[in-house]
Amino acid sequence: MVDSVPTRLERVAAVVAIVALVLLVPAAALGFGITAVVLLFVVVTCGTIARVRVGLDELLTFGVRSIPEDDPAAERYRERRERKDERVREAVSSDYDPRLDRLLVIGLVVVGIGALGAVAVTGGENGAIGPLLVTALVALNAALVAYGAAHLHDRSDSSTDD
Repeated sequence: MVDSVPTRLERVAAVVAIVALVLLVPAAALGFGITAVVLLFVVVTCGTIARVRVGLDELLTFGVRSIPEDDPAAERYRERRERKDERVREAVSSDYDPRLDRLLVIGLVVVGIGALGAVAVTGGENGAIGPLLVTALVALNAALVAYGAAHLHDRSDSSTDD
């Protein structure tokens, strides 16, 4: 499968997202509420269109002009991207480490118990009791789910070893 060059539409969407992002900061700072919301919508929409395949390298290589698939610049781009992808595959390990599951469970339990402890210490005096209880609920439930998933993964590994 040949990885195609990002389309002109994707590259134009990236440029529009960058321009809208640059305009968003002053609009929000000057208090133009509706303008800021519209610019934020444009940034998110165009950024979503362009995010998957358009980066600075693609914009500098192709700009916003149309490129046919058999263009020499497209071929060089594909070769460069394949070399970059290969370097990333070599550098990043995708092996499963069960210690990470245990670390995640411990972290979530600490957050959940910390939120419950904060509720107990404040005694419900301030208005933060609701968000703290929601945080505790979500963290402790996520810890249970992560523990169960880790246990199932360990169990499936031991059954395949037999």
